[in-house]
Amino acid sequence: MDSKPTVLIAGITGILGSKIASTILDKGVMKVKGLIRSNNISNKKQQQLDDLNAKGVVFVEGDLFDQQSLTEACKNVEIIVSAIKGSSSHQTNLYREDIVLSGQLNLLEAAINNNVKKFVPSDYSVDYFKLDLGDNYNLDFRIKFAELLKQSGLEYTFILNGAFTEVQLSPFAKLFDFEVGTFSYWGDGEQPCDFTTYDDTAKYIAEAIADPQMVNSALKVAGDVLTMKQLLATFEEVKGKKLVEKRLGSVDDLKAWIAKTKQKAFCPLEYIPEQYHYTMVSGKGKLDKLDNPRYPHIQPTTVKQFISQGNF
Repeated sequence: MDSKPTVLIAGITGILGSKIASTILDKGVMKVKGLIRSNNISNKKQQQLDDLNAKGVVFVEGDLFDQQSLTEACKNVEIIVSAIKGSSSHQTNLYREDIVLSGQLNLLEAAINNNVKKFVPSDYSVDYFKLDLGDNYNLDFRIKFAELLKQSGLEYTFILNGAFTEVQLSPFAKLFDFEVGTFSYWGDGEQPCDFTTYDDTAKYIAEAIADPQMVNSALKVAGDVLTMKQLLATFEEVKGKKLVEKRLGSVDDLKAWIAKTKQKAFCPLEYIPEQYHYTMVSGKGKLDKLDNPRYPHIQPTTVKQFISQGNF
């Protein structure tokens, strides 16, 4: 008889969700079920699902807004790991409260009704417990959900990894602009910021969900800690290229820019990158004591290593 506990992953078709599934299976101590919507699978995603299925993932159909389907999906599940994103395929590039808050609440209800033991919410961010509502549109929903999760009676583990290295080095973060050869940031450039890759985040998640001492607590990890000035210097050292350093203003200037942009923005994505930047360069979302030593066998990828590997 197979006594391995079963983990249900919501958001398994995403970058992080698929990596979480693979990493858990690689450890060999848990089974994995993946929550999918059959009418929302592209050819590329189907290949990804086929690969995961070959590794041992069992897929179950379910929709975050179909309670009956969630109840069925959560049967015989011990742990739920949510890796859903705050955007909806129905409205491209528009962040949706109903996905992160209402959707996860529906999943939480199904978990409670099925006596699921533990719930890991879709956080994977800076320390939003130190933020105020309004500091970050996307993290506001996670703040609200976290409080409801704490009251649910289920065990929980929050995973906080700072910022994803891949995202901060992408055009989304608006730091690097190679067309004009600039590196732009707000603040004084001296505030340490936390960076972690998707791969390493998945590794830490796989450890934390099996760690009894991480019950009802937050795991805080980072692959690297760099200031904005150090991030620029690291890029220039590895790539042998010089970029023009542009300081856009103080942290207070950034806060004022966000407030002004909010008033006229059509979509939250017009200021969400700057809001995340604010949580980093202000130090408000900085992870305090890192838990990396808890899992010494994980040697996370530094920003320098990531760039050196040709990922950027």
